Amino acid sequence: MQRVEIPLFPLRTVLFPGMALPLRIFEDRYRTMTRELLDSGGVFGVLLIREGSEVGSGAVPYSIGTTARIEECQEVEGGRFVLNARGVQRFRLVRSLSPRPYPAGEVELLEDEPAYDTPILRSALETVRATFPAYFRLALALSDQWARGLKLPSSPNGLVNFLGPWLQVEEETKQRLLEGETVSDRVVQLAEILDDLLSRTGTEVVEHRRRKFQGLGVMN
Repeated sequence: MQRVEIPLFPLRTVLFPGMALPLRIFEDRYRTMTRELLDSGGVFGVLLIREGSEVGSGAVPYSIGTTARIEECQEVEGGRFVLNARGVQRFRLVRSLSPRPYPAGEVELLEDEPAYDTPILRSALETVRATFPAYFRLALALSDQWARGLKLPSSPNGLVNFLGPWLQVEEETKQRLLEGETVSDRVVQLAEILDDLLSRTGTEVVEHRRRKFQGLGVMN
């Protein structure tokens, strides 16, 4: 597997390949990083913080993250940056490097393995494709929005990376989904998460509608 040295940006967010990532850059070290990336066109690595804060030094991240590339960037008042980046490829942090002055590390880029057709994978894919639309409709109903169609990717890895950001779960749960060693592991885990979310969100929608219609009754 290919190893490269890249800037690192620990965040309180799990980034999946293909996922959009808006950022506001105000710390001096990350402003330096942004200027260098704009000159080089290179990528940086996003890692979920396990312990510590996004601001200042001392954050301890997980070891699996995703590279990101800047798509749009605007410098605003005070030398800060407002930018949009997008996830590219999963990686494993091999070792941390001395700050430059921003965090940096040697990482191993992780290639997506082929998805071999097995009964376990086939069953999990069927569950995901059936469960997500139902969950999505319920999640929108909680904010009184109409459901809109989403075209789901055909590849198993693409499916996990596309749906991961939509899941209303803790970032640590998304991190485990990002870390799955095989595509089968990742899809099975996604199916289990969606099963739980569908049940939990259905209960929340019933309660939401009960309170909403009770309130209308009081107003009338």
